Amino acid sequence: GSLLPHSILFYCWASGIEFPHTMDGFGGRELSTITDQEERIAEIQKQLSYLKWRRTTVESNIRSIVSNSQRADEHTSLMEIAEARGLAKQKWTQEIVADELCKPLEVSKKFVQDFHAQSLREMEGARATNENHIKSLNLLKERVLTSPQAKGSPKLMARISNLERHLMG
Repeated sequence: GSLLPHSILFYCWASGIEFPHTMDGFGGRELSTITDQEERIAEIQKQLSYLKWRRTTVESNIRSIVSNSQRADEHTSLMEIAEARGLAKQKWTQEIVADELCKPLEVSKKFVQDFHAQSLREMEGARATNENHIKSLNLLKERVLTSPQAKGSPKLMARISNLERHLMG
């Protein structure tokens, strides 16, 4: 059959649900003034349904928070592992580079000869370029010294002297 009002109140008390004498769900009326037993049962069932829904919502929120916290912990752990692996790989690479730099460079006799010949060609080209600059400077100096406009220019003579020192030095 149907539950008696005191049985419902006992059930609520045993379940840990507080039941004050006045509740918003009862429209502010005192529980004792509700005379119809079925109406009281319907009100209590409505209140229980709300409490069950609220409990489900809270549990869902808690599960969500725990899940997000676990994902954040996993992400942090993965980042730490990746960083440790990166540092280990960087150290390993540095050790290999240092080891290779300590070894003598192995080159063939032909490579050394070719390198020496190329160096000589480059030095000869630089010497020839320097000689051409000196010749050009001497020609310029002769023209300036024979030019009537430049004979009295100490600035021009100072520049020519600086160029000669630079090319000879």
